[in-house]
Amino acid sequence: MSYQPPLEQFEFCQYQPELAYFDSAASCQVPQSVLTKLLDYYQHQHANVHRASYARGRAATQCYEQARRDCAQAIGATAAQVSFQASTTSALNGLAQQLPVAWQAGDEILLSSAEHHANILPWQRLAAQHDLRLRFISLDRASGELGEWQHLLGPRTKVVSLTLASNITGTRFALEPILAAAQQQGAWTIVDAAQAVAHEQLAVTQLGADAVVFSAHKAYGVAGCAVLWLSQALLAASEPFTVGGGIVTGVTKSHANLVTGIHKFEAGTPNVGAAVAAASGLAWLQQQQQLGLHDYLQALRQQLWQQLQQRAWLTLLPTGKQHTPVIAFYSDEFQAHDIATWLDQHQIAVRAGHHCAQILLQDWQLPAVVRVSLAAYNTPAQIERLVAALDAGWQLFAD
Repeated sequence: MSYQPPLEQFEFCQYQPELAYFDSAASCQVPQSVLTKLLDYYQHQHANVHRASYARGRAATQCYEQARRDCAQAIGATAAQVSFQASTTSALNGLAQQLPVAWQAGDEILLSSAEHHANILPWQRLAAQHDLRLRFISLDRASGELGEWQHLLGPRTKVVSLTLASNITGTRFALEPILAAAQQQGAWTIVDAAQAVAHEQLAVTQLGADAVVFSAHKAYGVAGCAVLWLSQALLAASEPFTVGGGIVTGVTKSHANLVTGIHKFEAGTPNVGAAVAAASGLAWLQQQQQLGLHDYLQALRQQLWQQLQQRAWLTLLPTGKQHTPVIAFYSDEFQAHDIATWLDQHQIAVRAGHHCAQILLQDWQLPAVVRVSLAAYNTPAQIERLVAALDAGWQLFAD
């Protein structure tokens, strides 16, 4: 593998060199260059953005809008269609409540069994409000791919909201045909790209979606910022998710006139620092991808997959034809949380549980699984440590 993981660019690798961090699907560690950019903003440009009559306020506004342009460029979009939100969860909740749909009882929303709770609960609440029906595309237990969906997409389907990649299995789903069919019949289409953004070059205009959203902390940024892209049609037709300062042209005691562009989705003081870090994180990620990060992580994942397959006491979840560098497994002999606790005692960080995707595990009749997710700071030596620790646990507790 020619790619060299840039360990020197991550502070935790210097201060905790013994830690093998395998939970990047939850949150990536942050490169020093991103932290430097964040600190520089707070030290030299920080102020409240927009409408400032002083130089530092204008500098903060410039930082914020440049971050918007940079994030838009990174996903193949224009800045006028990119909004900063607090999180993917927040954005999906806003979309669910403000989609321009004249709901009627019995209308349908199409999801998949692989969805994170963030892309289920907002629709459950909406369904309860309007007596709607939620339908789910199942996952094939053998392949990990989406099952048949054509019979689920009908004339009453008003919204299709799907994850681009599973946060448990890592499967990258082929959504394009589903989204195209949904749009052809007039349904609004939404893609949760939080699990995919760190592992593929997003081209949001080519997905066939009306909305694409991801959180920056999944892509080497910091928490507190999500990038939401909206199609021109959805942008124009949707109402603001929240209302307040910053999105009005005039207010009286009885009425408010709202702005009409992308800023109408950004009421209140935005998290400018997190937006700056989001743009910096995506730029860092693009640079690493050009150096070979994607192939490196896939090779690392294959190394781990082959090792785990040789352990008869472990069962690996299927990952599909295309996948992110994520592997999930379970054992009939040991509980997932016990495995994670044992690994933690060996300075190996993995995540165990239902991973906010209980529907998928319920369908597959699994109480919990262990997830290993890889990123730029993981190494072949760490994979060997992980496998050795698993073997040591098996030898100790299996007797």
